[in-house]
Amino acid sequence: MSTLLDVLLTEQLVEIFSEAMKKRADLNAALVPDPSREVDLLGDGGTAVRISTRADGSLLVSPRRIVREVGVMVSDVATYADLVGYDWISTDLAEKVRLKEDHYDRLYLHLEGSQRVVLEGLGPSVYPLMTFLGKVLELRSQKVLRRGLDEGVTDVVDRCLRASVEGPFFTDEELGELFAQDRPSLTVLAGMWPRMNLAAPDLRRAVTGVIEALLERRPRAPEAWDEWVGMPPSRVEGALEVFRRVVRGELEGRRPRS
Repeated sequence: MSTLLDVLLTEQLVEIFSEAMKKRADLNAALVPDPSREVDLLGDGGTAVRISTRADGSLLVSPRRIVREVGVMVSDVATYADLVGYDWISTDLAEKVRLKEDHYDRLYLHLEGSQRVVLEGLGPSVYPLMTFLGKVLELRSQKVLRRGLDEGVTDVVDRCLRASVEGPFFTDEELGELFAQDRPSLTVLAGMWPRMNLAAPDLRRAVTGVIEALLERRPRAPEAWDEWVGMPPSRVEGALEVFRRVVRGELEGRRPRS
C-alpha cells in the first residue's frame, strides 16, 4: 500500500533523474517500472531507476530501497527505513580531495546498527543519486540527526566553518597542526557537512575542533571575527553545545520515524 511518503519519494526520484538525463544524454541510468510493485503509483510508467555500474551488474533505485542486480541474481543493498546518512568518495574527511579523481563515483551508505555499504563505479549517476538520497533523508527523518539542529544552529556552524577556511584566522600550517587536515579538505567539510553522517566520530571531532579553535582565536582578531562570524561568542558557544548534544544523541527524538 502506497503512503504519502511513497508518493513524495517517487516524485523526487523521477524528477531528479529525468532532469539529469536531459542535461546529460549519456547518463548511465534509465527510468523503469518498479519490478517489486511495492509502490504502484504511475501504472507501468517509470517509478524506479536502473543504474548501470562500472562494477558488477546494476543498481535498481526505487522509492523504498536500493537493490543490486547481477544477471538473474537480485539482492537488497539498503532500505531507506535503515538509512541514516551517506558519504561521498570516502568516510575519511582528509581523503576526499585526494581520492576525488579516481573515486568520484563512490558512495558509502550508513545504515542503522552501524552498518555500512559501499557503492562503487556509479559513474555520473552518483550526482543525481546523492541528490535523491538527500531528499530521502530529508523526507524520512528531517536529515536524520539534524532534527535537533534548527536553522539558527545550522547557520552558526556554517559561518564558523567557512570563516575558518576562508577567513584570516588560520594559516595552512596551523590547519594541519591543529586539525590534521589541509585547507582543501576542510573546505569540503564546510560545504558538505549537513549532508554527511553527523554521527561519524571524525566529522564530530572536526566540526567541534574547528569551532573551539575559532573561539580561541577571536581575541586575536576581533575585527575579522565581526566580519566573518558576525555574532557574539556566547551564541556560537550555545550552538556548539547543541551540535555536541545532537550528534551524541542526547536530544529527545533524534531519530524520528515515518
